[in-house]
Amino acid sequence: MKNHISLNKTLFYTVWLCLCFALSFPVTASAQDVKVSITVSQQPLETVLTLLEQQSGYRFFYNNDQVSEKTPVTINVKDEALSAVLKKILPERNLTYSVVRQQIILSNVNRAVSAGKIIVRGRVTDTEGEPLVGVAVISGKTGATTDIDGYYSIEVTAGATLTYSYLGWKTVNKKVQSDTSGLDVVMTADSERLDDVVVIGYGTMDKKELTSAISHIGEKEFLTVSSSDPAALIKGKVPGVSIVNTGAADPNVTSSIQIRGVNSRQAGLSPLVVIDGVAGGSLQNVNPNDIASFDVLKDGAASAIYGTRGANGVILVTTKKGSKDGQLHTNYSVTVSFDKMIKELDMMNAADFRKVRLAWGGTQTDLGGNYDWLDGVSRMGFSHKHTISLAGGKANTNYRVSVDYRNANGIDLRSNREEYGGRASITHTTKGGLFTFSANIAPRVVSSDNSDWSVFRLAIEANPTTPLMDPNAPSMYYNFMGQSAVQNPVELQKLVKSHTDMRMLDWDATAKLNLLPLLFKDPSIPVSLNTQLTFADRQYTYDKSGFTPSNTTISVNSGHAGSASRASEVEKMYQLEWLTNFSGQFGRNNVKAMLGYSYAYWQNSGFSATNSDFANDGTTSDNLGSGDYAAEEGIIGMDSYRNDSKLISFFGRVSYDWDGKYFATASLRHEGSSKFGAKHKWGNFPAFSAGWRISQEPFMDGVRSWLNELKIRADYGVTGNQDFSSYQSIPTMKGFGHYLIDGKFVQIWATENNVNPDLHWEKSKNWNIGIDFSFLDNRIGGSLNYYNRRTEDLLGTYNVAVPPFVHERATVNVGTMSNQGFEFELDFTPVKTRDFSYDFNVIGSTNKNKFISFSNSDYIGEDYYDEVGVEGPFLGYYLQRIEVGQPVGNFYMWRYAGINDAGEWMVYDREGDVIPIALATEEDRTIVGNGLPKFNLSTTHTFRYRNFDLSLFFRGAFGFNIFNIHDYYYGTRKFSGNVLRKAFSKNFAISPTSSHAVTDYFLERGDYFKLDQLTLGYTFKTDKCRFFEGVRVYGTVNNVFTLTKFSGVDPSTYNVNGLTPGASGTRTYYPSTRQFILGVQVDF
Repeated sequence: MKNHISLNKTLFYTVWLCLCFALSFPVTASAQDVKVSITVSQQPLETVLTLLEQQSGYRFFYNNDQVSEKTPVTINVKDEALSAVLKKILPERNLTYSVVRQQIILSNVNRAVSAGKIIVRGRVTDTEGEPLVGVAVISGKTGATTDIDGYYSIEVTAGATLTYSYLGWKTVNKKVQSDTSGLDVVMTADSERLDDVVVIGYGTMDKKELTSAISHIGEKEFLTVSSSDPAALIKGKVPGVSIVNTGAADPNVTSSIQIRGVNSRQAGLSPLVVIDGVAGGSLQNVNPNDIASFDVLKDGAASAIYGTRGANGVILVTTKKGSKDGQLHTNYSVTVSFDKMIKELDMMNAADFRKVRLAWGGTQTDLGGNYDWLDGVSRMGFSHKHTISLAGGKANTNYRVSVDYRNANGIDLRSNREEYGGRASITHTTKGGLFTFSANIAPRVVSSDNSDWSVFRLAIEANPTTPLMDPNAPSMYYNFMGQSAVQNPVELQKLVKSHTDMRMLDWDATAKLNLLPLLFKDPSIPVSLNTQLTFADRQYTYDKSGFTPSNTTISVNSGHAGSASRASEVEKMYQLEWLTNFSGQFGRNNVKAMLGYSYAYWQNSGFSATNSDFANDGTTSDNLGSGDYAAEEGIIGMDSYRNDSKLISFFGRVSYDWDGKYFATASLRHEGSSKFGAKHKWGNFPAFSAGWRISQEPFMDGVRSWLNELKIRADYGVTGNQDFSSYQSIPTMKGFGHYLIDGKFVQIWATENNVNPDLHWEKSKNWNIGIDFSFLDNRIGGSLNYYNRRTEDLLGTYNVAVPPFVHERATVNVGTMSNQGFEFELDFTPVKTRDFSYDFNVIGSTNKNKFISFSNSDYIGEDYYDEVGVEGPFLGYYLQRIEVGQPVGNFYMWRYAGINDAGEWMVYDREGDVIPIALATEEDRTIVGNGLPKFNLSTTHTFRYRNFDLSLFFRGAFGFNIFNIHDYYYGTRKFSGNVLRKAFSKNFAISPTSSHAVTDYFLERGDYFKLDQLTLGYTFKTDKCRFFEGVRVYGTVNNVFTLTKFSGVDPSTYNVNGLTPGASGTRTYYPSTRQFILGVQVDF
């Protein structure tokens, strides 16, 4: 073969091309413009092509058998276009050509055709005439793909049907007639088809190819939100994923996310977030309106490709990109929301307090006021949000730009969040498909006044007869000194300042090289080979300030003339990744392979400073040096820090399927982290999965009339968790404070922790089995999954001997725990007509976990430790216990047995006998319940009638307990502040003077089922409108109603994530709200 790039040169060319990634190419004349002159007679075709190469600068690529034994060439031309010369000499020799940059690739026009078959050739383009590369052209078991110019050639029988399919484009079917030879096809973009595509680690995959537990949630399935918390879009939408926000009306609070239960004791529990392929992203810099889909990797095989960051699962976020139809699309959306506080605690008002509580005596006094403190610290929350986006482009170049603005007030008097941001993306594929360049950038600026949740606690426990202002000093707020509510909550919000300014910037850029035309001569072979380089950068800055003026009762009580603070924090991340992807179709065999390298670097730094006693309040926090307090010797009032970490990875994955029926995928990640000890810097994280589409088997032919899909799958994977602070394996130095030595204050320095060269990642071994199915023309479908995860080498802090250790406690890898559960997702479309449709889904999950061990041969840990201690005035008790052989969330306390005549608690001892609480011991405490729901359920019902749409979203949790912390503090006469009305009715028999205790009297079933969201919308017909392509208006109500027997606050606001689900030991209280949203979406 002439000009053949031999295999032993392939490596050289590949390396050379990678080095040239960032280089631009000079503009050259096209084959239509280059002029050549040639005069030959009866010369071999190969000789003629060599002469044309010398004059044109183009290189010809062909197989030897394409030019040998061809008719000799005779031609005489002068200053004629190269394209015209080729048209004269190639067609009569049954040859054609295509141009790729400076290369001209020859191919045969005719070849031997099997009996009864014909060869169909053609070109596939988009609506703008741009070629589509890689379109699958299939007839039965015969297939081909379009080349870099959109051309294809396939041999089929007359009467066969050709199917043209391409990701993101509507499938086209064409019937071949006996006289058909040329068949060009125009394909149109299909956004709905993208719902069948699932994003996986470092790639995408069709749903039918999945062999792991991955949940895909498209934009149509999102909940309606007005917040800047993207996690709220999929709350309750993914089985096995728990999303909790305990302060939904606070504009500066985001949700906690947990996938398939608790996975650690001391390391992080949050999943890895990947945004547009960049791992370690932050959801706080993503406008929910910019998100196209979420893909949640729940099992080990799917998340093992992320190694030490995959143990808690992975959430892949794909943002919206440009269009490919050649049109410019403009969209504007606006939402206005109102948050109304729900008064859930039946506290005494001033009249009750005087009539009931003061009448029964005690230490409380009538202060002469009649102020509703809960109303005084709250308001109607209000926010408005605006987003405008522009998207356009064609198949080769597309782009999208969006900008957004939001201003939100919380239900407390101080909280506010004002932000504006944007996101821009562009993708460009060069002529011939050789290079593809893409880039994303997302800046955001946030200015927020921070809420203080303690104001709600202070409001409900304040003496309700307390006046707002001091009668003796009307310009001063009433001083709460001496009350259980230690500060005036209204003053705390109106005079005390707490502010944060955030600057966020995420950007990434990718250059991808299509290696196929450089390594192979036949551009129509069913193979794809490309390599790409990605760089990502994240820069977040937080500037915080606080100020308490001198005219507050807080300053008066502290003895300082005002106080102020400033702090600054900076987060940086740099990431470089190189990927090479291969895919090929060889008969019925389909192979995909990926190799990659990743380097990531994080750095966090910050400083803080405080001071007090200012000359006047005008300085606020802008002149800390003017305060007198820090001028005293020994008062430092400042601090700073910096830490960093690195992660280096090599990884790969191979996927194989035979005839779209049998599937197998294997992956491996080899990863090292600077956080690990010297002896364990690197780890391996393998995974394997397999699937079988039973519905494609011949023996299923008899049920294909109603069964569309049936697939079983199984997988196993090893993941890690390195979500803990840096430098725990090395002896870092730390200052332990200033001490007066010889008349001078001297900083005392020492090592902060013990050396641990064996410190390494927590390791999770995961396996999952599942079934995917659909039938009755896909009107019923779903999936079932059972999983089991065993996590070893749990991080823990253990007592160690001194010496040889320097410190008595060391962080080591000891301990094992397990999680197992079942998940299901069912989808139904009972009715679907032109005017009316109704569909619904049901999602459910269970999770059971257990701590297996806290010890190993080197370190002996305690068999249990208590968690969730209650605060004053009832100190000394704990609500839950973490124990070997037991699950997370066990409530461990005395069992309530009644109240004796003296109003004292009576409990059961370990023998079952009833004893006074004063005689109860630790051994009498026992497991009385669990705060982790045994079963979670959600269901969405969507109706459409002509232009109206209605969506109802229900969710619930069942089989768990909640410790009613507000009843514990405010439900008896023991509390010195304000109390619930039930303290003087239901619980009156409990003595106000006897000892209080934690018993299961306050433990209640937390089960609930609620209508979480109701949305009604209307889409206007705009066919005859000159200015709009579409207009939709809608209204949404969130937290419509809740069905529960729990007597406290909304049980769904209790945090059931983490190590202590369903338990809170503090009086911290943030009211639940009912939210009303009005929205308009306009397409131009």
